[in-house]
Amino acid sequence: MLPESADPLYTQLALILRNRIADLAPGQKIWSEPSLSREFGVSRFTVSRAIEQLQRDGLVVRRQGSGTYVAEQVLRQMPSVLLGFAEAVTAVGQSSAQELRSFAPVAWRPDYPYPAGAALWLLDRLRLVSGRRIAWHRSVLSDAIVQETGLDASVAAAPDFSLYAHLARHGHRAERAEESFHARLATAEEIALLTMPDPAAAISVRRVTRDAAGTVIDHVEALYDARSYSYRADLVRGATSDLNKISIGVHHDKDTASRR
Repeated sequence: MLPESADPLYTQLALILRNRIADLAPGQKIWSEPSLSREFGVSRFTVSRAIEQLQRDGLVVRRQGSGTYVAEQVLRQMPSVLLGFAEAVTAVGQSSAQELRSFAPVAWRPDYPYPAGAALWLLDRLRLVSGRRIAWHRSVLSDAIVQETGLDASVAAAPDFSLYAHLARHGHRAERAEESFHARLATAEEIALLTMPDPAAAISVRRVTRDAAGTVIDHVEALYDARSYSYRADLVRGATSDLNKISIGVHHDKDTASRR
């Protein structure tokens, strides 16, 4: 039976199933609607609505006459593991590619991790998994790194180009990064570029990557189709003194809210 709650039954059930599905492998068949109806003491209609919610969130796929299966999450992020896009996609058995939109000088901004007035380049790319666009990456690189590694538009235009691999070949291996992300509604431009439904949920990620010497080698602002992005963390309970290391913020995207 479901616990007492003010939330609709299907919403409660969807949350329970979401947590269960996290432990299943992609492609694995989930429980049948009749069995879930019996287990939780709810109607088939409630079960169907809960599964429809999971389907809209990209967590499961329904196959006519066969059942419901755990969806392939084409990009899984694991905290404490620094992976490039291509590496993360390869790790789940998918193939990655890219489309170069532009590679050109860009003006310095106060939120960039570079000295004021620094000469910078913007590497603007769409990232693909098995031929489908799922992310938009805009990397800002220092002119020094660009010149030292020989990066130019012809190099960056290769469909299989990997920025981390290119930098590593020229002595700037990615060693550590600071990353933050939040969920929000996608803009009209993002929806068009990634062929998402309107409205669409997106994951916005900002990462600053450094090499072993502590040099910033990449500042990326990335936008992911939330249907293809999952995040998993293994947590341990630490001492109370560790709490000052944790920052939890509430983000209000006023511009996006005003458009909807």
